[in-house]
Amino acid sequence: MANPENVQMAAHFGLFMLAVGALGLFSGTTLGRCGIVRRADAPGTFYSICGSHLAVGAFCYFGQYFARTV
Repeated sequence: MANPENVQMAAHFGLFMLAVGALGLFSGTTLGRCGIVRRADAPGTFYSICGSHLAVGAFCYFGQYFARTV
């Protein structure tokens, strides 16, 4: 069983990871096409890192709904 404070901390970490992944996708696609930021040298690696951030963030955030607390 999880401690309620730890579940809340994991949910906040999940939101942070979701924000980082979304910001990475936004800056890499939209701003990269506009020429505001430089495009990634290895787009496949870049998108897999952003996708990993989104996956970890979703796992941590939505885990709060399935965790059993004391």
